[in-house]
Amino acid sequence: MSIRYGVSLLTDPDFTARAYRARQLICGQYACWAAEMHMLHMPMSDYFPLDTDEAGMVEAQLAGEVERLADRYRRVSPRFPLFNRGITTTRETETDGNIWLDFSPEVVNESLYRLQAMVADLLERNPSVGGPRRVYGPDFPPQIPLMSHADLPDSVFDGALDFARSVTDELKVSQITRSWRLALTRFESNAAGDDWSNGRWATDLSWRAIGSYSL
Repeated sequence: MSIRYGVSLLTDPDFTARAYRARQLICGQYACWAAEMHMLHMPMSDYFPLDTDEAGMVEAQLAGEVERLADRYRRVSPRFPLFNRGITTTRETETDGNIWLDFSPEVVNESLYRLQAMVADLLERNPSVGGPRRVYGPDFPPQIPLMSHADLPDSVFDGALDFARSVTDELKVSQITRSWRLALTRFESNAAGDDWSNGRWATDLSWRAIGSYSL
């Protein structure tokens, strides 16, 4: 069993409910389940391993650090607003199409970007956390995935994009929500092995929430 961790931002439950329903319809209509393997979340880190023989102890320590970070941030910028620009896609190859809600504003959301940078710094300073750290930017945008790693022909993917726009409009997925909680999650996959890139986890991913802390 291959194990990784991730830190995510969770949005207000009312927004999450609508976006979750949209994701369910989009993934179901096109039989692309990778996004559905996750909670409805905005990733604030890549998948990362804990390079230690005492993973349980380090996991609890890391959860405490994330909790303290959430508590500090709540005192500075509680329930800060989040703005999405609607549907965006990435499709580097025909076998890897992604549709997501884009939270990359024309003017940088300082509260969101600062929090993500603090998460990246927290992980960077922990000697047990493996893998590189990334901060929000063009190659790692703030997003909520609605379809991930879809192996669809171009014409079908074009239809999926139109469908996603129509569904989010019909379900009134708002362009405005608020931060709600900061979550630490443990992921497990046999299929991924040591390489969690390009959705190799999608056939058998399971996850467990380690901690979820109010913002």
